[in-house]
Amino acid sequence: MLNLIKNENMKTFKRKRTWVMIGVMVLFILVQFLNVKFSHHVNYGDDWKTSLIEENELLKVEKESKTLPVEILENEKKFLLNKYYIDNNIKPENNAWFFTIGQSTNFLVAISILTLIIAGESVASEFQSGTIKFLLTRTATRTEIYFSKYISTLLFGLFLVGITFILSIIFSGILLGFDGINGDYLFVKDQVVQKTSVLQALIGSLLFKIPFLLIVATLAFMISAAFKSSTFSIVFSLLITIAGFVMSISLKGFSWTQYFIFSNTDLSNFIYESPPVEGMTLSFALILILIHIFIMHLVSYPIFVKRDVV
Repeated sequence: MLNLIKNENMKTFKRKRTWVMIGVMVLFILVQFLNVKFSHHVNYGDDWKTSLIEENELLKVEKESKTLPVEILENEKKFLLNKYYIDNNIKPENNAWFFTIGQSTNFLVAISILTLIIAGESVASEFQSGTIKFLLTRTATRTEIYFSKYISTLLFGLFLVGITFILSIIFSGILLGFDGINGDYLFVKDQVVQKTSVLQALIGSLLFKIPFLLIVATLAFMISAAFKSSTFSIVFSLLITIAGFVMSISLKGFSWTQYFIFSNTDLSNFIYESPPVEGMTLSFALILILIHIFIMHLVSYPIFVKRDVV
């Protein structure tokens, strides 16, 4: 099995398009930090308390016109943070590392899309080109081939997560400065402002979003096993992923979304924020994720094992 996984990894990294995708990912990360470096920031002066009080008064007025649960939640979050600053006599600062933490969702979505492409062609391209015959002529079973391809796909995604974390620290430090990395990161959970270290929040912001990567990769792998065309597998998987991601954000707060898998893949909601829906728990999200992964393998594995080789 280990040799098969190693073989799959070698095939992945031998492809030129793999390195092109990695290059695009690096460029994407760099552009995000360049954008914040040269963009306008709100700087509070000596009368920062007055500014925050006025801002909260405006938030109260705006709250009345908010209808979507996600808008109301963001409004309340901003209000509570401002109130915390005022009550504790803390002047808000533009900590560049807060931006890095906030960008973790965008980074994970980009990583998931690249992993989706690898997963989408992992099985389909082998059957499409006929190279699956060479694997089947070896002593390895179809089960071993199936799981070696799946594990290799996940390892590629985790490799990108590691690269992203390292580059985020490097780019943020060089372009925005290392000041603030040892500071506190404030967040609102259950209507209470809490804090943790910036570095811990940065690590957690990526790690707690990995379930999204797992679901997307498994989905793409399942579709790849079901269809012969790698292009169709990738496009179909991409459409489902984008639709699911957009829905999880825009419909956040609606009670029925607690059963929607993409609303449960960001575990940071249970650590650094309030759950998307009141009453949702971390254990519920983990169980739902495992059930979906199991079901997708339950669909794709028999298809792969029984699939005819032409």
